[in-house]
Amino acid sequence: MTITRYPRTLLALLLAVAALAATPARQDQPAPSAAVAALTSVQEKFAPDTRLAVFDVTIERRGETIVLKGEVSEAAARDAALAAVKGAGHADVASEIRVLPDPALGAETYGVVTVSVAHVRGKPAQAAEQVTEAPMGAAVRLLKGQGGWYYAQTEAERYLGYFETTHVAVMARDGFEAWSRAPKLMTTSLFALVRERPDPVAQPVSDLVAGAVFKGGAVRNGWHAVELPDGRRGFVADADVMDYETWRQSRRPTPENIERTALQFMGVPYLWGGTSPKGFDCSGLTKVVFRLNGIEIARDADQQAALGTDVAFESDLSQLRKGDLLFFCPSAARRDRITHVGIYLGDGLFLHCSGLVTRNSLDPASPIYSDSLLKRLVRVKRLLSAPAGS
Repeated sequence: MTITRYPRTLLALLLAVAALAATPARQDQPAPSAAVAALTSVQEKFAPDTRLAVFDVTIERRGETIVLKGEVSEAAARDAALAAVKGAGHADVASEIRVLPDPALGAETYGVVTVSVAHVRGKPAQAAEQVTEAPMGAAVRLLKGQGGWYYAQTEAERYLGYFETTHVAVMARDGFEAWSRAPKLMTTSLFALVRERPDPVAQPVSDLVAGAVFKGGAVRNGWHAVELPDGRRGFVADADVMDYETWRQSRRPTPENIERTALQFMGVPYLWGGTSPKGFDCSGLTKVVFRLNGIEIARDADQQAALGTDVAFESDLSQLRKGDLLFFCPSAARRDRITHVGIYLGDGLFLHCSGLVTRNSLDPASPIYSDSLLKRLVRVKRLLSAPAGS
């Protein structure tokens, strides 16, 4: 083998040229402002609330080409993003946008929660923020897999987050439709247990919380045979459950029933992202109280504030009615932002979750009066129909 030796200066030059040739074109150039503005307008149309729709698109420059990268939850959003950037004066635009659900999931893009309460996180990690919870039997649409997690969207609220794969039964459409048609039971007690045998001292199979839904079977000696969404079987005491369709048709969301349900949760501790008797945040409490009365509402306080009918109120609060939702801003200086919600109980009293589920009053004469919350009350919404004869 012949070895060619170059002078040191020439060798240095050759190495520099080789390194330059091996270096890819710079991709860290700032994105054109017109393209950024165009993408922003598309996001405002297709995903104005990114808790409910996916629009995670970035711009990368590769020489003269503008490359759009990321994920969206519908093909129309991808197409609109491409058209908008081209319309902003960039003829050479390429797309690396993935439309969810990820094709890697195949036909199995349906899921049902299999544990009493699935903790839904903002990122695929146990240490990540918990953004919400989903009860057993809740339907979710799977969008992609990432390690031991599914990025998914709840069917009831369309809320996005990461679920542990062991907490979701994965199904294709046929399996999901069969699950949906099957006769079901719903847990009506705050807490209950599925047991291996119809015996109060038998080994538990799973815990349950109010609102959990699962397949029901024969009743024997005060126990229902049940099947959980992941196929586990066991028995639940008859006193803890109700036929789901019977329960659904029996709901009467009156102010009195809203109050009765809400008071069951007195003393339950605050939990960020919590929506179960194991722990609530403020809007998780209001959501569950209304859900257990047959009304599905949005997940977060600011989203709930967009529902129902506005109720004008004066300092005497005489216009308020039991069951109204009270919305609060974070401070007197930030009255444009809603960060807290409670349920009005009448006579100045309201129930909310702050540290724990508790009652306070907006009446200065009350021993549980909250001056801070009265000053931060910015909106009242009515979701319940007017009582007959009113």
